[in-house]
Amino acid sequence: MANFSFNCPFCNIELEIDESGAGQEIECPGCNEVLIIPAPAGGYGDEGGGGIPSSDDIANAAIIKPKGRTLEVAAKIVKKLTLKTFRHHEHVKDGSDTFDADVSQFLSGLMEDDIISIRPIQYTHMEKIGEDAKEIPVNQYGIAVLFKT
Repeated sequence: MANFSFNCPFCNIELEIDESGAGQEIECPGCNEVLIIPAPAGGYGDEGGGGIPSSDDIANAAIIKPKGRTLEVAAKIVKKLTLKTFRHHEHVKDGSDTFDADVSQFLSGLMEDDIISIRPIQYTHMEKIGEDAKEIPVNQYGIAVLFKT
Protein backbone atom coordinates (compact mmCIF):
# COMPACT_ATOMS: atom_id res chain seq x y z
CA MET A 1 0.00 0.00 0.00
CA ALA A 2 1.18 3.52 -0.74
CA ASN A 3 1.85 6.26 1.80
CA PHE A 4 0.03 9.58 1.70
CA SER A 5 0.42 12.84 3.61
CA PHE A 6 -2.12 15.03 5.39
CA ASN A 7 -1.98 17.88 7.88
CA CYS A 8 -3.25 17.70 11.46
CA PRO A 9 -6.35 19.91 11.70
CA PHE A 10 -5.22 21.15 15.15
CA CYS A 11 -1.51 22.03 14.78
CA ASN A 12 -1.03 21.72 11.00
CA ILE A 13 1.96 19.36 11.30
CA GLU A 14 2.37 17.18 8.20
CA LEU A 15 1.83 13.49 8.87
CA GLU A 16 2.65 10.64 6.51
CA ILE A 17 0.81 7.35 6.89
CA ASP A 18 0.04 4.15 5.00
CA GLU A 19 -3.29 4.59 3.22
CA SER A 20 -4.66 1.51 5.00
CA GLY A 21 -4.90 3.66 8.16
CA ALA A 22 -7.67 5.86 6.77
CA GLY A 23 -10.53 6.23 9.24
CA GLN A 24 -8.45 5.32 12.29
CA GLU A 25 -8.31 7.54 15.36
CA ILE A 26 -4.75 8.46 16.31
CA GLU A 27 -3.04 10.85 18.67
CA CYS A 28 -1.17 13.53 16.74
CA PRO A 29 2.55 13.36 17.53
CA GLY A 30 2.79 17.14 17.29
CA CYS A 31 -0.01 18.34 19.58
CA ASN A 32 -1.35 15.11 21.17
CA GLU A 33 -4.91 15.82 19.98
CA VAL A 34 -6.98 12.83 18.87
CA LEU A 35 -7.86 12.97 15.17
CA ILE A 36 -9.28 10.68 12.51
CA ILE A 37 -7.00 9.91 9.58
CA PRO A 38 -8.68 11.16 6.41
CA ALA A 39 -9.13 8.97 3.33
CA PRO A 40 -6.61 9.46 0.56
CA ALA A 41 -8.00 10.58 -2.79
CA GLY A 42 -9.89 7.57 -4.17
CA GLY A 43 -11.30 6.15 -0.91
CA TYR A 44 -10.17 3.72 1.76
CA GLY A 45 -7.58 0.96 1.28
CA ASP A 46 -7.10 -0.89 -2.02
CA GLU A 47 -10.81 -1.40 -2.60
CA GLY A 48 -11.07 2.22 -3.75
CA GLY A 49 -14.05 3.81 -2.08
CA GLY A 50 -15.86 1.32 0.14
CA GLY A 51 -16.58 4.15 2.56
CA ILE A 52 -15.65 2.42 5.84
CA PRO A 53 -12.20 0.97 6.51
CA SER A 54 -12.02 -2.72 7.39
CA SER A 55 -10.59 -3.85 10.73
CA ASP A 56 -7.49 -5.05 8.82
CA ASP A 57 -7.04 -1.55 7.37
CA ILE A 58 -7.24 0.00 10.83
CA ALA A 59 -4.95 -2.57 12.45
CA ASN A 60 -2.18 -2.00 9.87
CA ALA A 61 -2.02 1.82 10.24
CA ALA A 62 1.27 3.27 11.41
CA ILE A 63 2.57 6.80 11.80
CA ILE A 64 5.73 7.28 9.75
CA LYS A 65 6.88 10.59 11.28
CA PRO A 66 8.65 10.30 14.67
CA LYS A 67 6.78 11.41 17.78
CA GLY A 68 8.10 14.59 19.32
CA ARG A 69 7.08 18.21 19.26
CA THR A 70 9.44 20.57 17.49
CA LEU A 71 9.77 24.14 18.74
CA GLU A 72 8.03 25.34 15.59
CA VAL A 73 4.98 23.16 16.30
CA ALA A 74 4.95 24.05 19.99
CA ALA A 75 5.00 27.75 19.12
CA LYS A 76 1.89 27.29 16.95
CA ILE A 77 -0.17 25.52 19.60
CA VAL A 78 0.98 27.12 22.86
CA LYS A 79 -1.28 29.99 23.78
CA LYS A 80 -0.03 33.04 25.63
CA LEU A 81 -1.63 34.44 28.74
CA THR A 82 -3.40 37.79 28.60
CA LEU A 83 -4.69 39.93 31.47
CA LYS A 84 -7.71 42.17 30.88
CA THR A 85 -8.92 44.52 33.59
CA PHE A 86 -12.32 46.14 33.81
CA ARG A 87 -12.40 49.22 36.05
CA HIS A 88 -15.93 50.19 37.02
CA HIS A 89 -15.60 53.94 36.57
CA GLU A 90 -14.57 53.44 32.91
CA HIS A 91 -17.98 51.85 32.18
CA VAL A 92 -20.15 54.62 33.61
CA LYS A 93 -21.09 57.36 31.14
CA ASP A 94 -23.87 59.94 31.38
CA GLY A 95 -25.39 58.17 34.37
CA SER A 96 -25.56 54.82 32.55
CA ASP A 97 -23.66 51.92 34.13
CA THR A 98 -22.68 49.32 31.48
CA PHE A 99 -20.05 47.52 33.61
CA ASP A 100 -21.96 44.22 33.98
CA ALA A 101 -23.07 44.14 30.33
CA ASP A 102 -19.54 44.92 29.06
CA VAL A 103 -17.93 42.24 31.24
CA SER A 104 -20.61 39.69 30.24
CA GLN A 105 -20.12 40.45 26.55
CA PHE A 106 -16.35 40.06 26.86
CA LEU A 107 -16.59 36.75 28.74
CA SER A 108 -19.13 35.32 26.30
CA GLY A 109 -16.57 35.81 23.51
CA LEU A 110 -14.04 33.52 25.24
CA MET A 111 -13.92 29.74 25.26
CA GLU A 112 -14.58 28.46 28.77
CA ASP A 113 -11.36 26.40 28.75
CA ASP A 114 -9.34 29.54 27.93
CA ILE A 115 -10.39 31.40 31.09
CA ILE A 116 -7.76 30.94 33.81
CA SER A 117 -9.22 33.19 36.52
CA ILE A 118 -11.60 36.05 37.22
CA ARG A 119 -10.63 38.08 40.27
CA PRO A 120 -12.14 41.14 41.93
CA ILE A 121 -9.92 44.20 42.17
CA GLN A 122 -10.11 47.40 44.22
CA TYR A 123 -8.44 50.60 43.13
CA THR A 124 -8.41 54.30 43.82
CA HIS A 125 -8.66 56.95 41.15
CA MET A 126 -8.94 60.72 41.19
CA GLU A 127 -12.41 62.02 40.40
CA LYS A 128 -13.57 65.60 39.90
CA ILE A 129 -16.30 66.44 42.37
CA GLY A 130 -18.37 69.57 42.80
CA GLU A 131 -18.65 72.86 41.00
CA ASP A 132 -15.03 73.85 41.56
CA ALA A 133 -13.91 70.53 39.96
CA LYS A 134 -11.82 69.60 42.94
CA GLU A 135 -10.18 66.19 42.52
CA ILE A 136 -10.52 63.71 45.34
CA PRO A 137 -9.52 60.05 45.58
CA VAL A 138 -12.43 57.64 45.09
CA ASN A 139 -12.31 53.93 45.93
CA GLN A 140 -13.72 51.76 43.15
CA TYR A 141 -13.99 48.10 42.14
CA GLY A 142 -13.50 46.04 39.03
CA ILE A 143 -12.35 42.65 37.85
CA ALA A 144 -9.21 41.17 36.34
CA VAL A 145 -9.61 38.34 33.82
CA LEU A 146 -6.62 36.10 33.07
CA PHE A 147 -7.14 34.10 29.89
CA LYS A 148 -5.35 32.27 27.07
CA THR A 149 -5.14 33.87 23.61
